[in-house]
Amino acid sequence: MTFTQTSLPYIGNTTNLLLKLRKLGGLVALESSDKTHENGRWSIISAAPVDSITLNQNNQSGNLESRLNQLQAKLPSIKSELPFTGGIIGQCAYDFGIPGDFKPNKAFKKQEQFVAGLYTWAYLIDHQQEITTFVHWDHISQHSHEELIAIYRDTSSVNKKFNLSSPFTPLWDKDAYKEKIQAIHNYINAGDTYQVNLTQCFKGQYQGEAIQAYDRLKQQAKVPFACYFEGENFQFCSASPELFISAAQSNVSTKPIKGTRPRSRRADLDETYKQQLIESKKDQAENLMIVDLLRNDLSRHSSSIKVTKLFDIESFSTVHHLVSTINSKLKHPNDIVKLFLSALPGGSITGAPKKRSMEIIQELEDQPRSFYCGSSFYWSSNQNFSSNILIRSFLFQEGDVYCWGGGGIVADSKWEDEYQESLDKVSRLMESFTEQ
Repeated sequence: MTFTQTSLPYIGNTTNLLLKLRKLGGLVALESSDKTHENGRWSIISAAPVDSITLNQNNQSGNLESRLNQLQAKLPSIKSELPFTGGIIGQCAYDFGIPGDFKPNKAFKKQEQFVAGLYTWAYLIDHQQEITTFVHWDHISQHSHEELIAIYRDTSSVNKKFNLSSPFTPLWDKDAYKEKIQAIHNYINAGDTYQVNLTQCFKGQYQGEAIQAYDRLKQQAKVPFACYFEGENFQFCSASPELFISAAQSNVSTKPIKGTRPRSRRADLDETYKQQLIESKKDQAENLMIVDLLRNDLSRHSSSIKVTKLFDIESFSTVHHLVSTINSKLKHPNDIVKLFLSALPGGSITGAPKKRSMEIIQELEDQPRSFYCGSSFYWSSNQNFSSNILIRSFLFQEGDVYCWGGGGIVADSKWEDEYQESLDKVSRLMESFTEQ
């Protein structure tokens, strides 16, 4: 088994490439659409995994860590400065990480909860240096070096269209949303929880190709952690700005987001929104709760935990966010998968304390979250690990398309403000699907 890397011409838009690769099966794209962001350098695209692990609600996940280690061991460990040199790429649904002795009572039919494949080749598109590196393990790969380079170099267009045939509408009216906020306040006042991340779901109908919708999403939302993947009967895409857990050489990072203001095309109003977020004690309190929760999650399998940035402002194309950064060191170099699985789902999209908040979420949310608020991740044969939080997400299934928007609810949350924040996060993204 030999590892090779080959330089290829840079492409800024990957839509045609994705459309051509989907026939190989197991298509995955972990992409940056914001090369100016510190985490926005790379897109990693692959397909045709040689082996995989799939879990649904009826599967037991108790030996998952061992199975992932066995899958990864099929490729040699190598040294490389590239972000990905072949290895595992996977996705897990929000419900997959529910702790405790209860199971989700709402789920989309025929939908996996956890999927991980062993990918033996990938196109690594460097958006800052504007070059592409193709990595390939021969003998184990199902497709030859020459075939995959030919697919990449094929510049012919694939004529596929996407049309939103019925506009997005919220599945809750404002009165229902208000009642759910009141229910959370009752739980907070009773001492059950400090913060609950409540999400409302929007539903529309579509015709055509979901990859084209993903292209529009990337153009609208310039983010470092966009992604696209497919299941047997669905497609899913996300324009996520949020890093969940990453690791390189035992150094672990997580960057929880909590606190949002919309962007404005007016420079003065945009600066006002940003300043409001900087000065918001409520948003700082929400962010701090999640920082403490994640420090606790990291402490199970890492040490030397430090908050290196607290309440930093990161501005994206549609919103300003309040972002903190937490760093730590793995207690054992091989524990990154154990840490990742034990921390699911991310605290920024559950609330605190996590288990009780998730029980309240399950009670109040009528629509399942699917992969929204789950995670996409890769674990490379050079031991790099990276994962995102699947927010700003769209599920395409049997002609229906779903989107979710939410936020953290605390004691002094006003339902009108929270309702507006849920719209601020996704309204421009949903509108991008109507553009031709």
